[in-house]
Amino acid sequence: AALVVSESTLSLAEAGGIGTYTVQLASQPTGNVTVDATSSDTGAATVSPASLTFTTGNWNSGQTVTVTGVDDDLVNDGGRRTVTISHTATGGGYDNLDEDLRPGVSVTVTNDEAALLVSESTLSLAEGGSGTYTVQL
Repeated sequence: AALVVSESTLSLAEAGGIGTYTVQLASQPTGNVTVDATSSDTGAATVSPASLTFTTGNWNSGQTVTVTGVDDDLVNDGGRRTVTISHTATGGGYDNLDEDLRPGVSVTVTNDEAALLVSESTLSLAEGGSGTYTVQL
């Protein structure tokens, strides 16, 4: 038993950017299987639906999970945040799968806030002296 995930990575914009992937089962279950998808940081990205149900009849048909970027007022280091979407499965012989049998999806959420980066927070100068600092967007 294992989960099959169509994408290992997604990139999306912070303000409502959307990405999708599909999940299906690698083998026919003995009964219904519930797969839960969970974001490691719901302040950066959310998933919908959070729960998928597979049966003995639809186990090999991919079900779509939508990942949506969440707009916030944070200026993120490097202009992006990384979120992991993890999966757990219960029922139908899919309980307690090892992590490598239920792959996650790494999501990069690109920031939409502008920031100024200043190289120096203080300069000590003698009267009439000069100093240098840089400003970067």
